[in-house]
Amino acid sequence: MKFYLIQRGKFNKDGNGLTGRDGVVDLDYMGSAEFEFGAIPRSFRRIMHDFDSYVYTSTGIYTKENNELILFSNQELSNEILEGLASFINTPYHLKEYSELEKIPTSSTKDTGFKKLRTDFWWCIEFNKDWMAFLNSNRELFEKGINNDYNNWWLEKPEEVRHQEYVKSLRR
Repeated sequence: MKFYLIQRGKFNKDGNGLTGRDGVVDLDYMGSAEFEFGAIPRSFRRIMHDFDSYVYTSTGIYTKENNELILFSNQELSNEILEGLASFINTPYHLKEYSELEKIPTSSTKDTGFKKLRTDFWWCIEFNKDWMAFLNSNRELFEKGINNDYNNWWLEKPEEVRHQEYVKSLRR
């Protein structure tokens, strides 16, 4: 599986939800229409709708400090996504925007230069390829944010509204 639209972000210690003003992840401004016209909210609604089928998977991909990249994806797609991630890291190709994902094995999580690892969260927002990945050191923050959004935002909506939002998220 190849990827094209990967949103990158950086964890911070504050926040309740996953993203937004009170999020545990600050998403980078990507500057492309795909990111500005609803790809992120549509992807998030698809993930929330299928939340029970999403699993955490070890990737076997580590930073220099032995901090593993963890995949959060639909269980049915996890093997295909893992193969795609490994392939991309071994032989990077052009994405819509740079991702820094390919730098995990060669960069330190403390590197801050322009060509060093400045992100620790990645989100594939392509239709039918929705997945998130993060460095294991941030797993607790990720789980806090995603579970809070699922329980206190998604499940708070009536089932009919959730279904309507999901159906709308399937449109490109």
